[in-house]
Amino acid sequence: MVVVKEGNAAITVRKPLFYNPEMEFCRDVSSLAVVSIGAEGGKLNVLDAMCASGIRGIRYAAENSNVASLLLLDSSPDACSLAKKNVKANKIKKAKVVEDEVNHFLFCTPKPNFDLIELDPFGSPAPFLHAACYSLRNKPRAYLSITATDTAVLCGAHSAACLKNYQAHPIDNEFCHELAARILLGKLARTASAFNFGITPLFAISKLHYIKVFVQLDVGAEKAVDSMRSLGYVSHCAKCLNREWRAPMPAHLACPACKSQYEHAGPLWLGQLWSKQTVHEMQTLNHARNYKGKLQIDSLLTLISEELALPPTYFDLHKISKRLGVSAVSPDRVMDALRKSGFRASKTHFQTNCVRTDGKIGDVRSAVKRVLSQPRRA
Repeated sequence: MVVVKEGNAAITVRKPLFYNPEMEFCRDVSSLAVVSIGAEGGKLNVLDAMCASGIRGIRYAAENSNVASLLLLDSSPDACSLAKKNVKANKIKKAKVVEDEVNHFLFCTPKPNFDLIELDPFGSPAPFLHAACYSLRNKPRAYLSITATDTAVLCGAHSAACLKNYQAHPIDNEFCHELAARILLGKLARTASAFNFGITPLFAISKLHYIKVFVQLDVGAEKAVDSMRSLGYVSHCAKCLNREWRAPMPAHLACPACKSQYEHAGPLWLGQLWSKQTVHEMQTLNHARNYKGKLQIDSLLTLISEELALPPTYFDLHKISKRLGVSAVSPDRVMDALRKSGFRASKTHFQTNCVRTDGKIGDVRSAVKRVLSQPRRA
């Protein structure tokens, strides 16, 4: 048994069980997201549905004044025993630990009163989304914080499993991690709509082996329908790198630019991945905290704040340069060239050496060529 200090919590863990140190950054960012929704003044009853050591839920309660109560849930007796000790050691008030399987608990609890449900399973969260939405069905507004570690499935390495789990086709390409987040959100939107919920993604990241999304659910038939109208497909040409997105799937199966066969991903979420207000709140709150990854979090949030208003997908400059038969170019110089041509452009947190822009592939190619034709500044 060892004691681990993380954020405002100090917990006892039994290595290698019940604690993953690689996920500390994710827990930091998630805790910032939890307190950012406190700007509305509401208190949150939180369910950490797969609590293990309890570190995530305990941190939410210890770090955020808008957490009114905490329920830690796990199907493992050993995990629950450890979580109880950690709750007591951290003096978390209004906290309870329950041993049960997630879906059974969510379906069978007679009067659930959760405002935020944390789903952090091993692998796909898909089997738990229906029960989570069901348990929130009487709330006018609620939140889901979801982690998916089945990135090989979502990113297209196992497309049959993605079709089975998420009812969507992935594409294994340069922007597959963004598609993964959008496929996960598309699955959630379809599930939530059955309970009269529309969804608003507040925050999404891709890092290491996981996708993390933080989503607001609002009740209302019109809101549910609006969410359904935000679903569609991304079509991508692997030859010339052209892409388009729309709902429903484009009528043409060939790329209009080079006539090669399109690859299609979806159905998936085509709406915004981030709330500008939430990201701004998280940036402000991060400055006031002393997380070990504080500088890294600030860099991440700065990147996201720059890309959040731009269209889906981004362009890999290595691929474009290779197809043009030219040397690699600096993303900063390409972005500058795009902006001078009247386009918006930013980097993306999803992938290095990539540019997100409202320009098309031809505009990006032209920007790369202009950069190469200009002498480097001394």
